[in-house]
Amino acid sequence: MRGTAARTVVILGRSLYAGARCLPHLVRRRSSPETAERSDERVGRLVSDLCADLGPAFVKLGQLVSTREDLLPRGLCRVMRDRLALGYGLEGARRGGPRRSGSIAVVERRTGPSGDLAVKTCRPGVRQRLETDLAVVEATARAVARLPFCRGMPVVALTEDFCAVVRRQTDLAAERAALERFASLEDRYPVVFPRPVGVPGDRDTLLMEWIPGQEEGGRHHPGPQGGRLLLTLVFEMLFTTGEIHCDLHPGNWWFLEDGRLAVVDGGFTYTLDRATQEHFTEFFLGMAAGNAEVCADHALAVSMGPVSAEDEKGFRRELERLITEVHGMTAGAFSLTAFIADFFMIQRRYNAYSRTSFVFPLVALLAVEGQVKRMCPDLNFQAVAHPVILRGLLARNRKPVW
Repeated sequence: MRGTAARTVVILGRSLYAGARCLPHLVRRRSSPETAERSDERVGRLVSDLCADLGPAFVKLGQLVSTREDLLPRGLCRVMRDRLALGYGLEGARRGGPRRSGSIAVVERRTGPSGDLAVKTCRPGVRQRLETDLAVVEATARAVARLPFCRGMPVVALTEDFCAVVRRQTDLAAERAALERFASLEDRYPVVFPRPVGVPGDRDTLLMEWIPGQEEGGRHHPGPQGGRLLLTLVFEMLFTTGEIHCDLHPGNWWFLEDGRLAVVDGGFTYTLDRATQEHFTEFFLGMAAGNAEVCADHALAVSMGPVSAEDEKGFRRELERLITEVHGMTAGAFSLTAFIADFFMIQRRYNAYSRTSFVFPLVALLAVEGQVKRMCPDLNFQAVAHPVILRGLLARNRKPVW
């Protein structure tokens, strides 16, 4: 408890100090477009340094934030991607170098008899530091749950579930299993995942095939076609395989010279259970068809507790309004962040909170939404998802349920 309290003080103190250093740049950015761009870059460096200084839990948060150019200044997001998502600012790792440091682990390139290998090891002391930070997050959640605004909200349960997934990132044996499950996607799409090598080892070390090309990824960027492939891959995970990659920031994927999409780092993943996958699939189909009744049926089916008849009536009415507003929007016009915020507020008003397993698919989509918008703003998310959903439904219906 004493360690958690001390860590909380450190986090607050460093955040306030970084905020004070950002304030003059935020004020000056209003002077002119040129000044605004320089100010955004400086704020990006300060925020990135803060995340890297506070540790892996905050680096993960910064990596997600760096993808949201649709919500934040482009210069700020670009700097944060370079310094966090691409490995800069963490032990001075150079892009494309033989050694790359992430928030949780270090990957080194080694040459063996059968070719180049990637050796991933957890950073020294990362488990202890992550445990302390997650204890702070969980303690904060318990305090927030007592506030009048959050009373009745499952803040603690949701936070504990998220922390459990983040905590599992230090288990490299679990990552190995996730990468082996992702390999089946290579049969359907031009994608490649690092294949684990040798027999399963301990949870501290993971030996994989080395995937080249990250240092040249920008030169082989296929533009809108690449954005469509990235989004299709996420939908395939959601609606077909059930194994979700929740951490597809720009440092974890790139395009090879032959046009294939390389995806690495399977630590921050989540496996959907069969029931949740089917409810999320039907919910998304309802969105694509503009059928709010179907969306409401499946959203209520995954609620954390019973919903009264009066609350259900109000929930259905407001969800119909939300689904009508977003139906048929392109990626440029549709904001998943705004949709999720509205959806959660409707849940709050009518005590119809979803289980955490229903939230993780939204996290996976949030991780790529800003990137897809940047590559192909006219892409219709729902149109891309529809054939993948139908294939997933057919595949599941052919398999016996034991």
